[in-house]
Amino acid sequence: MVYHSVVQPSAVNRDIRRYNLNTMEKVFSHSVGKFNERQSMGTRQILGETKEVQTDGRVHSKYDLGDYQWRSYRDFGDQAEMFGRGLRELGIDAKERVVMLSETRADWMIAAYGCFQHSMTIVTLYTNLGDDGLVHGISETEVSTVISSYETHGKLFQVINKYRDQLPNVKNVIIFEDLAGKEVDKRKVPEGIQCSMMKDVIAMGDVNVSTVTRKSVPPCPEDIAIIMYTSGSTGKPKGVMLSHHNLLSAMGALCNITEFRPESDRYIAYLPLAHVLELLAESSCLFYGIKIGYSSSLTLTSKSTKVKRGCKGDSDVLRPTLMCAVPLVLERIYKTMVETMRLKGWFVEELFHYMVQYKMKWQDRGFDTPILNKTLFRRIRYFLGGRVRALLSGGAPLSPDTQSLCRTCLSMPVMQGYGLTETASCATVTSARDRTTGRAGAPLLNTDIKLVNWEDGNYRVTDKPTPRGEIHVGGDNVAVGYFKNEEETKENFYEENGRRWFRTGDIGTFDSDGVLRIVDRKKDLVKLQAGEYISYGRTESILKTAPIVDNICAYADPTRDFIIAIIIPDKNKLRSINPESEATVAEMACDPEVKAAVVAQLKDYGLKNGLKNFELPARVLLVLDEWTPDNGLVTAAFKIRRKFIYDEYRSLIDQTYNEI
Repeated sequence: MVYHSVVQPSAVNRDIRRYNLNTMEKVFSHSVGKFNERQSMGTRQILGETKEVQTDGRVHSKYDLGDYQWRSYRDFGDQAEMFGRGLRELGIDAKERVVMLSETRADWMIAAYGCFQHSMTIVTLYTNLGDDGLVHGISETEVSTVISSYETHGKLFQVINKYRDQLPNVKNVIIFEDLAGKEVDKRKVPEGIQCSMMKDVIAMGDVNVSTVTRKSVPPCPEDIAIIMYTSGSTGKPKGVMLSHHNLLSAMGALCNITEFRPESDRYIAYLPLAHVLELLAESSCLFYGIKIGYSSSLTLTSKSTKVKRGCKGDSDVLRPTLMCAVPLVLERIYKTMVETMRLKGWFVEELFHYMVQYKMKWQDRGFDTPILNKTLFRRIRYFLGGRVRALLSGGAPLSPDTQSLCRTCLSMPVMQGYGLTETASCATVTSARDRTTGRAGAPLLNTDIKLVNWEDGNYRVTDKPTPRGEIHVGGDNVAVGYFKNEEETKENFYEENGRRWFRTGDIGTFDSDGVLRIVDRKKDLVKLQAGEYISYGRTESILKTAPIVDNICAYADPTRDFIIAIIIPDKNKLRSINPESEATVAEMACDPEVKAAVVAQLKDYGLKNGLKNFELPARVLLVLDEWTPDNGLVTAAFKIRRKFIYDEYRSLIDQTYNEI
């Protein structure tokens, strides 16, 4: 059985059809012409950079930040047009591929629009990919030009110098200007590379159109707009080819998830634009005429690591109404709220939990609690500026506890989206009015979903009371395939009855109201010696919210009858296991008695939250490292890279299994 969307097309969908906006280039051009002098993109001034000594003795660099400086839609369009012409004057042909290696910023979108005007395909790479990932993406796509931010150009130069024999085609590097005004050291430019600043390329295109030697070549709907390299959570990144038609179909679907208010809405952009969800979210805002304020995870809130003490974070200055997030951000907010109340004493903690439950009870009955919203929850809400009215979480599953507590305390809908790069981040989104948790939502507009039997995992569409099976997503949003990877394309994509489908590898079921629920994942499933199937994702999603856990990665040896967990513990909670001990945190992490206490806490927490005994770790490996995109142990969306974590701790994993 195929499940379809039941929502009606939004005004955006009607405009797309009315004006024949069938490419991203036409969408941007339409927005520029329609809104003209309206503010479009804002970037905060960096007034200075100072050094601050932290409580741990380390010195950190902090920004002194000013106000947002805005550019109009006309400025956006003019700069993009000149940038595109400048690329052609540099000798880059229409329909060539260009690599984009940059953090999220306004220049990214300007450069993308300029490329689209000449049918150039943008190859997106996460800035935190390791050398192997960067070399793989640049060499596989055979690009001659790489567009980089100031922050990443040093890493790019090192990669080009080190792997020059594998990157013979690279001739041009274009660098976005540093927001703090720092200059590029041209002496470090690799031999044989022409290095240009973005402003220089724009200047090359700032000429009379009649004198331009190479005219624009607008794309067709079937042309590849983006080759989006995945973050490689399971190995080498794959390049997903998304056409203009794919992106427009997905954008039309995502525009239906909430009511947009162009006159008052503001969107805060900080997730990587190398992720298709962020690209489509910003494109949708530009199409509606909604202002976009640019930020980063380092400056998002007043407590972010790059914000100078006494200076406001980006969300406090912009006060956004719309934002996207990944579960890790919300899980940190969740833990911060609970820990803050605990530190204020047992009475405040108990009162907080009582009020949260009180509000949940009345909201489930269809009522709100305005007095509580303006008192207890007001300060919590201002953590993100105080005006956010719709938040979409994507990139990974969001635990039910985190979703429920965040939407209650932040006094706003927290919608959970489900989609993959291969489906242009478009499959399902929960309704803002849905009070249940742990569900992925109903199919989006023009998106079909069907469940297919997976015999090995004993999931069948004939299961009672609801059908279960592997989720296949169909629609015009489904990607063309993987770049230079026919084998993987044939294995994961197929055509049926004129519809293009993608095999997601996720196992799902549909509730009686037509809402999808993810229950398992084929690649996350492992069979223990005794025959039980363990889902890594299920175990991790529940135990990740345990107080003792900062991050977790489960591991099961198929030759054993139990699983273990690699855990980054909360240091304060670890210390509280034996507060009188004079041992260091590192010594406590190796103490068998401490490990046993952690296992006991996880067992108690897991059983209370629905895990079975065999799904709980019998032993733990406590590590004090950080898992960051920079060291390659998590993706840019902060999903754990299971294979790389296993490789990193292989010997310790073996020791943990053999402990008595």
